[in-house]
Amino acid sequence: MVRPDASATVVAMELTPLRRASSGAVLGGVCAGLARRWQVDPTVLRIAMVLLALLGGLGIAFYVGALLLVPKDGSSEFPLYRLAPFTRSWSPAAAIGAVVGLGVLITVAVGSWLPFGLAPVVGLGFLWYFGFHRRRHPHRPDAAGQPGNGAPSGQNELAGPSDTAALPTASTPSALPQTDFERAAAAWRERVVQERQGTPAGVSDVSAGDPPATLPLYEYRPTPPPAVSNWTPPAPRATRRRPKWLWPLVLCLLGGGLATLAVLSVVFGVIVPPLAYAATVLGALGLGLLIAAFAGRPRGLLPLAVVAGLVTIAMLVPVPRPGRVGTETVSYTTMAQLPTTEQNHGAGDVTVNLSGLDVTETRQIQFSQGAGTLAVSLPTTGNVIVEWSIGAGEYHGPDTSRDGIDLKGNYQRILTPGAPVLTVVLHTGVGEVTVS
Repeated sequence: MVRPDASATVVAMELTPLRRASSGAVLGGVCAGLARRWQVDPTVLRIAMVLLALLGGLGIAFYVGALLLVPKDGSSEFPLYRLAPFTRSWSPAAAIGAVVGLGVLITVAVGSWLPFGLAPVVGLGFLWYFGFHRRRHPHRPDAAGQPGNGAPSGQNELAGPSDTAALPTASTPSALPQTDFERAAAAWRERVVQERQGTPAGVSDVSAGDPPATLPLYEYRPTPPPAVSNWTPPAPRATRRRPKWLWPLVLCLLGGGLATLAVLSVVFGVIVPPLAYAATVLGALGLGLLIAAFAGRPRGLLPLAVVAGLVTIAMLVPVPRPGRVGTETVSYTTMAQLPTTEQNHGAGDVTVNLSGLDVTETRQIQFSQGAGTLAVSLPTTGNVIVEWSIGAGEYHGPDTSRDGIDLKGNYQRILTPGAPVLTVVLHTGVGEVTVS
């Protein structure tokens, strides 16, 4: 009998193919499958996925990749093959490469308007690896340094020098028993094998009249557990206090804060942003949770505070306007016609004609494109500066042509120093920018 090694359980778990869970799934079963694999609470992974989504959009890219590559329970085929039948002829390496490329595009497109970059993700990764992973899965010592390579500790206490030769041997040193019970069991199995073969080890020639030598056996005596003195049963768990007066207090704080903002807005004409209302709700609930830490928490206060916190965070994140979709062509011939705000186009082809524009004053115009082609014709005369950026795609201009990911650059055409300058700011998430 050999004791199960804890590291063997970890290795078996790591070799088990990952599957998306069918039971307990919320959105595709990715977090539930990982929680089942890592033996953790799925709620923790869901919260971590939301945080990763805010950190450069990495969580969104990872979740989409898992939905396309990780099969569900009872299946072994990439879901990508079922969602996109034309990919069935692709090899697994090609499918994984395509999904990784899609994840990069998602990260570039989404991460461009998120308030956080990828630097916190790298820091959290180092913290997880060195603070959790290395401590949970330490490197196993070399086989030569394990106690089982030599004679087991405590063996001399159980058998004398003459008994050492009769101990059962194994093919590898790591298979030697380690405990008293395992040594006794191994000796007994060896004794049974020798009896069945009819020639036990250490037996003299029976025909010569020598009595057969018996294989020494070990007596297993389990160590009794230590006695516990003055043991008292644990006290029954006290019923959690749920004060009835805390909810009215929180509602009074909430109503007073919202009423104050309404008076400032209506009576005194102060411009109160929507974020101030969400922050007031979150502040009242947070104060209620602080009081509940000492007086007891009523039902529903913590979930409502979590929802209010998520809403406040969502309002802090700038959300780009979806813009228009389709093909659009605009032309400007005078400075008065130039737009004063950023022109956003969701998807399609946009052509901006400035060739007939006379630059008579210093101005700046901005054009943003989600996906597609953005073509700009510059004025034939006057000073012009072009600042462009592309998440993933190509740029073609009078000065250079480039393609790749996260491209940025500028082009200057100063014909008359000191004269007014027109600055054109161009941005495309995925697509092509052409300046002529």
